[in-house]
Amino acid sequence: MDLPEPVSHEAWSALPADLQASWVSYDVHYSKYACPQVDPCDMMTLYAWRGERVNAEALLYTREKTEALSLRLSSVGRKSRKGTPQGSARFLRYVATTDYKSCGYPSPDLPARLVPDVIDLPSALPLEAETVRPVWVTFEIPAACSPGKYEYTLEIVSSVSGKVLKTLQLTVDVSERSLPSPSEYRFHTDFWQQPYSVSRYYGLKPWSKAHFKALDPYMRMLARAGQKVVSAILFYEPWGKQSNDKFQPMIETTKLEDGTWSYDYTVFDRWVNFLERCGIRGQINCYSMIPWDMSFRYRDAASGTYQFLNTDTSSPEYRAFWTNFLVSFARHLKKKKWFDRTNLAMDERGFQAMRDAKEIAEAAGWKGKLALAGNYYAELSDDLQDYCIAFAHRFPEDVLAKRRAEGKVSTVYTCCTESQPNLFTNSQPAEAAYLPVFAVADGFDGYLHWSWLNWTDDPLRDSRFFMFAPGDTYVVYPGSRSSVRHERFTEGVQTAEKIRLLREEFEKAGRTAELQEMENVLHEFSQNLPVEGDSPARLLRKLSDVLRRVAK
Repeated sequence: MDLPEPVSHEAWSALPADLQASWVSYDVHYSKYACPQVDPCDMMTLYAWRGERVNAEALLYTREKTEALSLRLSSVGRKSRKGTPQGSARFLRYVATTDYKSCGYPSPDLPARLVPDVIDLPSALPLEAETVRPVWVTFEIPAACSPGKYEYTLEIVSSVSGKVLKTLQLTVDVSERSLPSPSEYRFHTDFWQQPYSVSRYYGLKPWSKAHFKALDPYMRMLARAGQKVVSAILFYEPWGKQSNDKFQPMIETTKLEDGTWSYDYTVFDRWVNFLERCGIRGQINCYSMIPWDMSFRYRDAASGTYQFLNTDTSSPEYRAFWTNFLVSFARHLKKKKWFDRTNLAMDERGFQAMRDAKEIAEAAGWKGKLALAGNYYAELSDDLQDYCIAFAHRFPEDVLAKRRAEGKVSTVYTCCTESQPNLFTNSQPAEAAYLPVFAVADGFDGYLHWSWLNWTDDPLRDSRFFMFAPGDTYVVYPGSRSSVRHERFTEGVQTAEKIRLLREEFEKAGRTAELQEMENVLHEFSQNLPVEGDSPARLLRKLSDVLRRVAK
């Protein structure tokens, strides 16, 4: 998508005629048309632990149109000592957004603008006159990588002549310290999955082999970020109209002609097994005993049609419907050896409805197997295995300590309510990395976000949606393309793991000075302090400096 913006020809005319290239801060969204105000930098150093994924950003800009450009990232000097950092360089593509940061229905008249968020596939791209093209560089540091400095060169090459037009240098300084593999992260990442947007976008039959094949790279990307939860859908559309694609049930419920019920778990079983193969092997959260419109679809065998039970949590029909299902579901999960991993999950439901669902679930053998993302209710804290509260809420310290001692999961979430920090396409890039660190600083076990790939109609070009802020509905792009938001969020999860490891080490060793220095800066992430302006980027830079210093 191209959204022309006013161009200052005078600013561009002050540049040399040839292509310009520089390392830049990845905390900034660089406008496609504004002449960038950057101090030219041709050398950068990235600091990394073994097992970490680290990123950098470069900027190409020109006052004259260029031919097609390619990127070439190559190592300099030593090639391998127990594994070498594996790097890639990709162009960033721009996607349409607005300045809307709220819930509800944004005005269609809001002016759109472009932000660089899509990390493209390997490709050659030209630069139009007086335009900017960011470049995203990523390094995966093998767990077996030898500590030390690794030198790389980023070459910007003419795809027509093969001539190297610009060269930038980069050093990856690898520490002796190591992160665990993502499957072993303690940070509890929970992005809800939406498999049906993938089948719709690619025109695939849901749950066909082709559908699973198309889903595979996205779910592996999510696993790399430390995802701990399988999102499973029990009945048709738990969330009404807030997604571009309806959530189909993963368990087919049928009312037989004699009035009894049968349940087909085929899709549910395939989904859980598939995510295990992708590396997501944690808890299974099943939505929802309390959908937003309190309507439950089932197949009526007598008529061969779908029918809906419209009810509320206090009705005898609701109790009978769910009791039958839960008894069967528990039996099936125990047979698959999944029962201990599974929670009946609800989203933003009221206190009385939760109490009703809890009583019915426990009567059917589900004591302690509940999850809620919503407001904090003190009366429910002991009953919820997985309790995720909204950003503006907090667990009392004694409640949080008790939940942690009992092995319960306590997390925080943002949604369209929070203008900052968040994961919108109009959010500052640093906000994605800030969120996991904020969670750790405030004593939470992790972070939840409702959407991973609820794609819009044209997700690669336009992140706007008829509800919510732009980009709120998805974090990664078609074609297995990552995003700046995904990469920065993964960075934040890794930082959370570093904090955990250093805390454990310093407490055990009695290194109180280093521990206190780290805790002092973490206190600045507390939600008692406002998140304003560039504070996410500023605090992350400060924390990064402290962690590098105390970790030596």
